[in-house]
Amino acid sequence: MKQIFEKLNAIAAYAIAISAVLIMLITSIDYNCFDKGFYAKEYKDLNTAQSLGMTEKDLNKATYTLLDYLKNERDDIQVEISLKGTKTEAFNEKEASHMVDVRNLYHFALILRKGCIVALLVSLVYLIFQYRGGIYTHLSIAYMKTAILFFVFFALVGFWAYADFDAFWTAFHRLAFRNDLWLLDPSTGLMINLFPSDFFFKLVFKIITWFAAGFAGLFAVSYVYLRHQLHKVHKELMGNDELPQSDTGK
Repeated sequence: MKQIFEKLNAIAAYAIAISAVLIMLITSIDYNCFDKGFYAKEYKDLNTAQSLGMTEKDLNKATYTLLDYLKNERDDIQVEISLKGTKTEAFNEKEASHMVDVRNLYHFALILRKGCIVALLVSLVYLIFQYRGGIYTHLSIAYMKTAILFFVFFALVGFWAYADFDAFWTAFHRLAFRNDLWLLDPSTGLMINLFPSDFFFKLVFKIITWFAAGFAGLFAVSYVYLRHQLHKVHKELMGNDELPQSDTGK
């Protein structure tokens, strides 16, 4: 029975650690993908409005339409803009179909984050009742072991994305989508011109940077806590080794 509870305790600790990592990753994606300040900066750096022949007002209108659609704040991405002096629908049918897939993927990520939050809380309550004291030690060990594995994985992915972003981005789309709607034509559509490879390169690494900050911060807290606990144990052992001097007589 004791072995069963030990296994359940380990599962709960690692469930908390893995859930924490996924929550941080999805939160970084969620925040940065909807950071309008980032879009404004990149549009300015890439000279997007001028190169496409549209006003900044229409550029923002098209962008905010997409963001609102992803957040379920509107039912479609139909919006009229002026492109090179001609009034036209911003996005074509293929782009609209692709955005359906993107929205589904985004909301799957949000559902996954909610599931991770539930798993984290349930596991935490379970461990609190199991240990009552010393829970932080078990969680710190579980997180550090989990973090090392995730670090290796994300380091390899990050290096791949940095070395050959186009190959990385293509592989991501082939993995995330079951169709070829993401293969947009820059000569017939606006969306791929709004968000070229350079734009997504910076967005992906902004997401990674924010995630890495939280990831490393929690790792540092776990490491410092474990060092403190080991130091306490070491002092206690050293204290026990100091036997009292006995009076052997005159």
